[in-house]
Amino acid sequence: MTRYYFAPMEGITQYPLRNIHNEMFGSTIAKYYTPFITATHNFHFKKREKRDALFENSPSFAEQKERVVAQIMAGRADTFLWAKDEMKKLGYKEVNLNLGCPAPTVVNRHKGAGLLLDTEYLDGMLSEIFEKTKEAEDDIDISLKCRLGFYDEEEAIDLMKIFAKLPLSELVIHARVREDYYRGEPRIDAFKNAVRIYRESGGTAPICYNGNIFSKDDLGFIEELKEYADSFMLGRGIIENPALSRELSGGQELTNAELKEYLKRLYFAYSDFIPEDRNLIFKMLEHWAFLTKRFENNEKELKAIRKSRSEGEYFAAVNSLFSADGRP
Repeated sequence: MTRYYFAPMEGITQYPLRNIHNEMFGSTIAKYYTPFITATHNFHFKKREKRDALFENSPSFAEQKERVVAQIMAGRADTFLWAKDEMKKLGYKEVNLNLGCPAPTVVNRHKGAGLLLDTEYLDGMLSEIFEKTKEAEDDIDISLKCRLGFYDEEEAIDLMKIFAKLPLSELVIHARVREDYYRGEPRIDAFKNAVRIYRESGGTAPICYNGNIFSKDDLGFIEELKEYADSFMLGRGIIENPALSRELSGGQELTNAELKEYLKRLYFAYSDFIPEDRNLIFKMLEHWAFLTKRFENNEKELKAIRKSRSEGEYFAAVNSLFSADGRP
């Protein structure tokens, strides 16, 4: 059976979503990734990031902690190692180093995709991470999530040779370079070539493909890539359609009744730490931004959702939209 992962998305894939999605649609998701947790130079987590990482806030995974991966944003070996140790204390079995975030605020701090600019530094940083992890006899899995390069896909050649030297638990490759951000089509041929170079250089870790999987129409594309990828990461597609992995696995298509219940449960889960109605609605609008395509003929109702200022107005607008759409 094809393995699907729920990608980390800043501000979106927090513990309320992970819990509820797992309860409703999680049977076909092998792993959920936390939004990145920043390993700061003063060895201190932001309060909201620490709260999101605590398993006490993720009862849905109480007996399946191995299905949640803590993604770490770090620009130095020592800060990553500290964050890794802290995540292990919390019960995580795997941590993932973010080498792909394209945001200028991240890149300018020499983190995320910014680390791809200096392969010599990256090589030394990763070597230190794995050497010290081995010295400490630490058995936590360490994976990487990267892009094919910063400016050019040819940069993947040197990157894959560096990664092949490491005892990675998994290598997740977003088939774009940093300068692509999330635009355009993924660089499929470059992805295939990167995997070939990784294998020819001695890399043995499982490969996860990431990039533009949105619907069952992509099943042929997934089959084509199975020669190169052991698993597939779903990002924007699974926010647009929370049943995407189920549909890709041959299951039932998402119903409006399911989506309505999913959004309702998300609203009340967020209300535990967002007390004011308007701020809570703003949070939900982050999700609705991904749903406009599904409801492209209901702009009037979508506008009413965006304009709502109270819980009553919000749910009245949501009910109106689902009634107007008419699908079960």
